[in-house]
Amino acid sequence: MTDVQSFSCRCCGECCRTDMHVYLNPEDLVLISRGINAINADCGDFSDLGPVNNTVQLFEKSIIIIDYERNNAPLPRLRFSRGISACCPFLENRVSDKGELHGLCRLHPEFKPLVCWLAPRFRTVDLDEETEAWGFKPPVPGCPGVDSGESRLSAPDPDLSKRLEAEKKFFKTLTKMLDSKTANDVIIKELYSIDIF
Repeated sequence: MTDVQSFSCRCCGECCRTDMHVYLNPEDLVLISRGINAINADCGDFSDLGPVNNTVQLFEKSIIIIDYERNNAPLPRLRFSRGISACCPFLENRVSDKGELHGLCRLHPEFKPLVCWLAPRFRTVDLDEETEAWGFKPPVPGCPGVDSGESRLSAPDPDLSKRLEAEKKFFKTLTKMLDSKTANDVIIKELYSIDIF
């Protein structure tokens, strides 16, 4: 990844508003399920779900939906609320002592999806060539953290290497299933239905 942008997150939460398409991998589904259980143990905000024992519950409660927009592949993504206050279901807005609105992720740090950890970096993986390239995309137009001059973006945290490799393996498996014309309902069941306990 080239070190071409400076970025310092201002925790404004704008990247978690509107109708972003936050695609997830199977490990993200497990982490989100565990995150909901942790939030419920702490304050009960998702108590209507009860304990999440299987990732299928995320789909049943429409926290996660299956999206076919990318090459007709069934991919899970977070379902953002709609309307004037459209946002991620895990966004928590707080007002600072200075009266500034801050958007905080209720899944941060332990249960946060990989794509959210990487932002504003993104990677493109060529599964055939076994290569990857890194890039930078501002989270939203006018993001106050872009070109802030405070810190330069570099490669992602080495602690994420296992998650990055697991995601690559997931996409290899998904590609094989799609190439072999596996039915979408079978893909969904085999890749996204995971027991938590």
